[in-house]
Order: sequence, then structure tokens, then C-alpha cells
Amino acid sequence: MALLKPAHAFMVTALLAAAATDAGAQEAAPAPRDAATRSIDDAVLGGRYEQAAALLARKAQSGNAEAQYQLASLYRSGRGVPADESLAFKWMKAAAEQGHIKAEFNLGSMYIAGRGVARDISVGRSWLAKAAAQGSEDARLLLASPTARPQKEEEAKAATARETRLPPGKMLSENGRPLILDAALRGQTDAIRQLITGGANIAARDDDGNTALSLAAAAGQVAAVDALLAAGADAGTTNKRDETPLMLAAAKGHADVVARLLDKGADVNATTPGGASALSMAVRGCEAPAISKLISHGADTKLRLEGDTSLLMLAATACDAPVVGLLLTGAIPVNAVDQRGRTALWFAASHGDTATVAALLAKGADPKIADRDGSAPLHAALDGGQAEAAAVLLRRETNIERRTPAGNTPLILAAQAGLTGIVRDLLARGAQRDAKNAQGYTALMIAARAGRADVVETLIGAGADRNLRNKKRETAGDIAASVGNAEITQMLK
Repeated sequence: MALLKPAHAFMVTALLAAAATDAGAQEAAPAPRDAATRSIDDAVLGGRYEQAAALLARKAQSGNAEAQYQLASLYRSGRGVPADESLAFKWMKAAAEQGHIKAEFNLGSMYIAGRGVARDISVGRSWLAKAAAQGSEDARLLLASPTARPQKEEEAKAATARETRLPPGKMLSENGRPLILDAALRGQTDAIRQLITGGANIAARDDDGNTALSLAAAAGQVAAVDALLAAGADAGTTNKRDETPLMLAAAKGHADVVARLLDKGADVNATTPGGASALSMAVRGCEAPAISKLISHGADTKLRLEGDTSLLMLAATACDAPVVGLLLTGAIPVNAVDQRGRTALWFAASHGDTATVAALLAKGADPKIADRDGSAPLHAALDGGQAEAAAVLLRRETNIERRTPAGNTPLILAAQAGLTGIVRDLLARGAQRDAKNAQGYTALMIAARAGRADVVETLIGAGADRNLRNKKRETAGDIAASVGNAEITQMLK
């Protein structure tokens, strides 16, 4: 039975979402979505799958089970990230351990098939049983199938045992697969040495073009890497995706393996046909120790990826401030823009990473640079409801009336997001409390429609005009009544 296909929950959300996301650009209030999900939707709609994967990675690292499941599915399919069964296993397991039913089923299937992990039918069956207990019909069917019968596991264990105690000069392959490959993957150093002594070919490859060194590097098997390098394994070999052992180790954060390979002359700046390097793979995974090793050995921090995305943008989107700080130690263009005109600061602001926003500003990031649609970092932070990041940017902003393409001022965006403290700050700085956007909505109308009672109270206290009308001839009170908010309707009488 095949594993479940990705549900693409975030993508479905994106396809159902209306195109206009600015406050007041639609007649009805949009369904509430957090800032990260909105950014994921935006990346998917724009075909920027690498960015979507990076956004999912940030959410997955924060412990979100659905994001972990979606990220695992992307690693299985190779969409937006290089196909990688072991990383798929890592994130599928993380989601399954939180009770995600589809992840439980897929994890059980991966254990039974030996995909991304050593085959273990008993463990696989236990995960399938958990999914079945939650109502998964697929898990129930797989549990009853011949594929998951326990006796097959004993055969697999016997094959592993034969491989581990292999005498020199005996069986170099089993079922057409060189045994040195599985020994490297499992870190069985003694078996590797015996196989090499018996004439095993260290350049042998699996179906994906991976050599024993590639497999050992990807698995973080340091001793196996040392044994293979000592036997003359080529550190510059590539698999069918043109990934080197260094890239595979960096992608999974195996900094000790990265160091070994660099010491043996691995090319730190080799790239795949798609433009990915060991450093970009490490940044995508937010693997700080590996990033540090690569940069210290001359890795190119100016590399550009799909959509003209810089490594700094990728880190600002998916990683925490310490990783961004590692990239900022090099000669990296802090104000570089992608194909949509967005900077690393824009991405950090959108996701509310205050520490990263501060670090970028300290290195000369320009908060005035807007994307090609006219959205500046402050707008991005406010639109995403990121109060702390918005407060940091607001201290650098001289034009507090700067508008988005839909005509929204920072005050309108803050009102929409319910950021009462930011609303007060803007009003104290003289923001035009009755400014209208392109649809004729004021901050008071927007707050009434969004049900932001605290903001409504603050704006009324500051003298906002409750009698103004939008292009539909509605007052703020009319809008509150139309959405059934009796409390705000009463406040606006």
C-alpha cells in the first residue's frame, strides 16, 4: 500500500482565500488566519515552493504538528526541497508523536517499508495501531495486509545480522544491492572495513546514485565517513540529483561530518543544477553549527535561489536570529530584494521575529524599502499582527501615513489586527485618525468590522468621527450591526 499523499492543507486554504488581503479591500471580513499561514498561502499561490517549505519549516520547528506533517510530505515528494526520506521520517515522527493521525499512518508505513529508517515491522505496526484507533481505515487495512506481517521482520533482522558479521571475502551484495551501502547507512564500521578488504567497490551506488560515503554523510555516521575516506572514497562524488556528500551532511546539520569532508578538500561552493549549495541546504534547515563550519571555510553567502531569494531572506523567513547573525558576519548584501521586491527585513517583519528585525536594522537594513506592490516592512508586520516587530520598526519610521496599495495607513492596519498599543502609539504621534483607504474605510470602521472593541474604544476616545461613511454609505455603527456585534454597535451610538 502506498503512503498517503500530502493533504496540502495550507495550499487548500490558499486557493480558497480571496486575492485581496489588505484591510477593507473586501466587502466581508476574511476568515482569520495566522501570519505564518497567510505567508505560506502567498508563497504557494505565487509558485514559490522553496519559500513555502521554509515557512513550513519555521512552523514545524515551533512544534506545529500539521506543519511537521506537511513538511515531511514535501520532503517525500521533493517539492520545494530536495527529496529526502530521512528528513521526511524526522518530521513525520515529530507530527505522529503529537497524535497527528495521518502522520501516525505514514510513520507506520515508513517503518514497515524501511523508508527513511531501518525496517522495523513491530514498531511500524504499533504506529499503525495508533492511527487505526483514531479511525484511520488505511491503517486498519495495512495492519491486516501481508506487507505488515510480523514474520517478515525476522527475515530483515536476519539479513542485517548476516551483514554485520560478514567474514572477509564473502558476499559483497545481497539481492543485487552492494552490502557496503547498507553498512555505511547504519554506521557499521567493522563491516565496512571487512567488505573493503574483501574487495567491495567503495564507488558502488544505490538506485538514487548515492555512494557509501554519501549515505554515511547523510546519516551522520562519522566513523563510517572516516573509514570510507581513509579507503579513498571520493568526497566530490555526486548522486543523481547532483548532491555531494557535503550537501547531504549539511542539509541534516551533521557539522562533524561537514568538518571531516571539508578537511578532505570537499568543494564548499559546489551547486546543484537548481543552484542549491551545501550552505543553502544548511540554511534551509536552520542548522547553525553546519552553517558556521561552511562559512568559516569560504562558503558563498551571496548565493541566490529560486525567485531570486537570498540566503539571508531564507534565514529571516525560516530561522531564528542566531542563524541570521551567522550570515550577517559575512559580506552579505543586507538590502538585496527578491523578484517581488522583498528584503530580508520584510520577511522578518512579516513573521514577527523581533530579534531578527533588530539584528538586520543594526546591520543597515533599510525599513523604507517596499516590495513591488508598495508594502513596506512596517506594513508587513502590522498586516501579520506582529506587535513587537511593528513597534521596533515604528521607531524607525518617519512617515506614519505611508499607505499600502489598498490605501491602508499603519493606523488602519493596526486597527484591523487589534494592536491597541500600536494604535495608541500612532495616535500619540499624530496619525490621521479619520484617514480612509481605497474603499472608504477608516480605522474605526475596520476595527468595528473586525470586532476589535478595545481599538474602537481607543479611537472614540481619541475623537475618531463615528459618522463618516465608506463607499457603500455605511458608518462604523452600521458595519458593527451588520456583523452582529452588539457591544460595538452600542459603543458607536
